[in-house]
This record gives sequence, C-alpha cells and structure tokens, in this order.
Amino acid sequence: MLRKYFFPAAFVLAALQSVGQAPSGVPYGKPEPLELNLFNIIVFIVLPLVLIVIYIGFKRKKRKK
Repeated sequence: MLRKYFFPAAFVLAALQSVGQAPSGVPYGKPEPLELNLFNIIVFIVLPLVLIVIYIGFKRKKRKK
C-alpha cells in the first residue's frame, strides 16, 4: 500500500517543488507580447494548427486500417 500511494505522491510533490524554483543569477526582463507580423502568424499559429490536423488525419487513417 505504501508503494502504491506514497511514492507517486512523493515524486509528484518533489517535481512540483523543483519546477517552482527560479534560477538565481539570471536577469529577468519584462515579457513583451508577440508582434503579429506575417512570419510570426505563420510560425506560431498556422504551422502548429497544420501539424495538429496532419497528426489527427494520420491517426484516423491508421485506425481505419
């Protein structure tokens, strides 16, 4: 029972704590919004959508076989 519940919970808590730490000595800048020029629209909006559609199409085609 200890293995089933305690160890996964301990790993999750350790992972959350390690992810939440910020590195010291790294300069922080003010985040700027994404400029909506043609290149950024294609790379950050259109290309991921095309990749998702292709992935879903391959999964459906593979499932039909």
